[in-house]
Amino acid sequence: MELFLAVEDNAVRGGYILRRQHFWAGGLETPVAHYRLPLSEGVVDRRYASLGLRLLRDALAREPRLYCMGMGAWNKPLPQMLKRLGWRMCEVPFHFKVLHAFQFLHNIRVLRTSALRRLALDAAAITGLGWIGLRLLDPGAPVGSVEHDTPGTFADWPDSTWEAARLFAPLVAQRDSAVLDALYPASDTRFIRVRTAGGWAVVLDTRMQDHKQFGDMRIGSIVDCLAAPGEAAGVIRAATVELQARRVDLIISNQLHKEWRLALRDAGFRTGPSNYLLALSPELAALVADAPDDAFHFNRGDGDGPIHL
Repeated sequence: MELFLAVEDNAVRGGYILRRQHFWAGGLETPVAHYRLPLSEGVVDRRYASLGLRLLRDALAREPRLYCMGMGAWNKPLPQMLKRLGWRMCEVPFHFKVLHAFQFLHNIRVLRTSALRRLALDAAAITGLGWIGLRLLDPGAPVGSVEHDTPGTFADWPDSTWEAARLFAPLVAQRDSAVLDALYPASDTRFIRVRTAGGWAVVLDTRMQDHKQFGDMRIGSIVDCLAAPGEAAGVIRAATVELQARRVDLIISNQLHKEWRLALRDAGFRTGPSNYLLALSPELAALVADAPDDAFHFNRGDGDGPIHL
């Protein structure tokens, strides 16, 4: 990663991070950069109102094939600016699967927005009516078992998956063993690698503490994944079974590609509102102009990864 700062009179007025990575885009390998965490004093001081645009132009001069991910919501300053500048933008859908209704109803803060709602959700949790309601919304068909293991390192086993999968999507970040070991090092014990015959996933098992959305739930997250064509469903089943065995309360994932979204649906996941946005610079978007958004392979591993999870 590279950090760039805007400095005036020995004071830092803003900055951004570039994470460079090769992508498979429109059938060709090409360098791309993730424009991360741009900060500008313009949000608190109108004298620097133009700094956000100047930072973006500086980043584009260094790498015209940029993308942004996350960004919080459509009404935030960065996505609003990118939209005005003609960047290609879409939401990366949010998927969730409730495993323990009692903990979910007691902690899901997006639903607990008033005293009356909190009382109703607590009553539903205690009486078991919440569990019944969730089962009616999601019958929870058993997730079929699939043979998998959880290796401690990537070594070189993901390389064959990458060779098969890179032709699967018109836009996908390089995910061979060298890249994965850099993104998810073995020294970081948070990362759980789930391997199947057809692909892999990186998952997290995180005990939240007073989280703004999830309260004190134990959250399982499918952060990253890749599979050979037709193997996404097996990877999602394996990741779900692994997280169920760890007794998480809720499993979440952001996935853009249609096959991964279908695999999540078939494993009993539902969709909810997403604040995770993707934006492609005009030069990057031009490489895949004829492809629909849901043909691109993007998830949290391409953005903030395990941050806040």
